[in-house]
Amino acid sequence: MEPRALVTALSLGLGLCALALLLTAICSDHWYETDPRRHKDGCARGRGDPEPPDQRSRLMPLLSHLPLRDAPPAPRRPPPGAPGQHPQPGLGALDSACGRQLFATYAGLWRKCYFLGVDRDLDTLVLKGIAQQCTAIKYHFSQPIRLRNVPFNLTKTIQQDEWHLLHLRRITAGFLGMAVAVLLCGCIVAMVSFFWEESLTQHVAGLLFLMTGIFCTISLCTYAASVSYELQRPPKLLFSLPAGVDHGYGWAVSCAWCSLGLVVAAGGLCVASPCISRTKLAHLKAGRDSSV
Repeated sequence: MEPRALVTALSLGLGLCALALLLTAICSDHWYETDPRRHKDGCARGRGDPEPPDQRSRLMPLLSHLPLRDAPPAPRRPPPGAPGQHPQPGLGALDSACGRQLFATYAGLWRKCYFLGVDRDLDTLVLKGIAQQCTAIKYHFSQPIRLRNVPFNLTKTIQQDEWHLLHLRRITAGFLGMAVAVLLCGCIVAMVSFFWEESLTQHVAGLLFLMTGIFCTISLCTYAASVSYELQRPPKLLFSLPAGVDHGYGWAVSCAWCSLGLVVAAGGLCVASPCISRTKLAHLKAGRDSSV
């Protein structure tokens, strides 16, 4: 096999591996994961609980933080001042970090899910069909949940942050889609180079691979920015994670970065090979002319 054909075959193999890794990452739900077990253990030790609370005491907090199926109609509200009526809490119920119900989750580009086997009460609710294990990540704007006793300025800030997060998610998904399309075109052009205009098609395939690398870089950086922005948005007692919660990127992000490295290597080989061959030919021609 000629050196140029060998370079093309190597670049094509790298491009196909990058395409497989990128598609795996896009279809996966393990881009970001959280594990609050260490935080819950710390809260239990702080309260001095000898054992975890039972399901009865945790059922209502669980239901208030999970996506439910076919929620029952709201009960009839008694008139103001009636006996037994209590004001609905706003953010005051979340003043303490231990007052929030946190669950082990994993999220991708398209949905966010709860890990099963970590929390018994959550497993029971999911198995009974009361709560959903996975919920779709929205790529369209919807009004956020209105909390009582929340200032108007804070409500506007939450809405603006939802807009910013929506744009960041769209940029991430859009550039990943373009990366897959351009990478597929690059692989097709690389295969065509075995049969027609090897030098030209090899150079074009290299440019397409490098363009894919640019799109992947933009999407991965935008995803990291969206995660950081979501954890730092106000009010922090509602959106940020307590110090004891373990969280980080999942294996799908590693697949995406490996895909980026492979596609840049493939593009560099395809672009550099014609240039190196052209330089060698120029040196050989110059040496032959000087000898003559």
